[in-house]
Amino acid sequence: MNPHVTATITLTLVLLTVTLCYAVACWIWPFKSCPRCGGDGKRRSPSGRAFRLCRRCEGTGRRLRAGRWIYNRLSSVRRDAR
Repeated sequence: MNPHVTATITLTLVLLTVTLCYAVACWIWPFKSCPRCGGDGKRRSPSGRAFRLCRRCEGTGRRLRAGRWIYNRLSSVRRDAR
């Protein structure tokens, strides 16, 4: 077998495996911690004395993963097409 073909097949299998693992992770754990507040759901005010709810996650401390967001968007497009 040609070494270029072997490398291409190996790279394709690795990328397919990584994609499949990410899809399973998005299915099992659809949320990740919010990067802005660190998963606390609150941030310090500019003065540094008081806490405010994080505007990005609306105080939950969780954000939807990108893969799950794409899946939800495609599902809604498919559902609306019927």
